[in-house]
Amino acid sequence: MSNISYPHPVLGNGDDINNGEVSPEIEYEISDEAIHLKVENLKTGHSDIDKMLVNGTACWHLRTQCPRTYMRQSFLLDSEDRTITLKGDNYEGAVEIEISVVAQVGVKDYQPTDMHSDYGDAKFSLQPGELIAVGPRYAIHVDKVYDPLKAPVSSLIRITYGSHASGPFEVILDDDLITIKLSKADWTEYDGIRDRAPTIVHSSIILPVLADAIRTIDQNTHTLWGGRLKELLAKKGIDQNYPLAAAQEVLASPISRTFNEVNQRLDRAEA
Repeated sequence: MSNISYPHPVLGNGDDINNGEVSPEIEYEISDEAIHLKVENLKTGHSDIDKMLVNGTACWHLRTQCPRTYMRQSFLLDSEDRTITLKGDNYEGAVEIEISVVAQVGVKDYQPTDMHSDYGDAKFSLQPGELIAVGPRYAIHVDKVYDPLKAPVSSLIRITYGSHASGPFEVILDDDLITIKLSKADWTEYDGIRDRAPTIVHSSIILPVLADAIRTIDQNTHTLWGGRLKELLAKKGIDQNYPLAAAQEVLASPISRTFNEVNQRLDRAEA
């Protein structure tokens, strides 16, 4: 049960409302491809709020959040029982699930029964999306089967943007994934080419970062990327004592592939 100050009474928030409870049942199945969430018993036990759910004034809101991958998704549910399928690639490690009731439309003179006495006879206006009831947080753990010979190197590296407007990119190696933070200016340019020219991204960004990661891998085996990358090097018989050569072998000769791609593009442009 949460205990946050809202401008109106919220079921499940402390003793705002003394009747009803949000306590759905959640079952799940996990595979590398998908996570299936089965949510049952979506009821509040509060007559006024349950009526709002039935007539469409309110709806159930489910939010998933994965700190490791930064994935966050929201779903609006319109039935007591619901199955939701999440894409497996987007989730790994701890996944938090929050379930609440929110207003779908504006509500005037909201005055749920059994409000705390401090509210007196007050009536409230709710805007669409405002919280009406909140349930407990749930957590599941997504632990996938990892095959280092099949998994792409991209599963170990995350490219995002930092707070700096311009300048060199930053590298974080002491997290679960190798994190590359581009400047905001560089991120805009990167966003335009990452799907159109992946070999250039590999040679200009991934290659030097991966080489540096391999150089420090023995100090980072406690991280997710460190353990998996070390396993990959061992299974492929790649010598980590030569980080730059090792990184090129892991990335399948990115410089040669970049030269080839650029030459092909120039040939087409000159034809």
